[in-house]
Amino acid sequence: MKQILVREALCSGCRACEVACVARHEGRFGTASARIRVFKDESAGLDRPRVCRLCFDASCVSACPTTALARHQSAGTILLDSEQCLCCTACADACSFGLLSVHPLSGLPLFCDLCDGDPACVERCVTGALAYGDPDAEASGGQTPPDGPDRQTSRPAGHCA
Repeated sequence: MKQILVREALCSGCRACEVACVARHEGRFGTASARIRVFKDESAGLDRPRVCRLCFDASCVSACPTTALARHQSAGTILLDSEQCLCCTACADACSFGLLSVHPLSGLPLFCDLCDGDPACVERCVTGALAYGDPDAEASGGQTPPDGPDRQTSRPAGHCA
């Protein structure tokens, strides 16, 4: 199954991937509602892109107290039924990697949908830090978990206010 692969050493920290993600999903510029995040690791001198790892046994889906979350069987992505979502952030709390955040206005969880097989973040990455492919077939491997809880899980105004 294809997913977004990260080569941290190539990331320049430009955050064009975040902007491209928001532009693709919301038709506007900004980074607050990006489904990919770039975290600055000052101690290592690296910028670390982080995106959903598409876990086989997704703890976010299991943690949902309603039927708001399900796995798309062929794509492997997480589907959200916003009508069923309570905005309780149980899914974000359950993410072992701290990669799930919530939309700053609606309060809904933000899941990477791989842009239906054409990830905008990968397309926009000029350094090659992001690629789209099968992690088992790629020598570069996938991602590493973030060093700490870098997610936003507070309940903003909006859908779930």
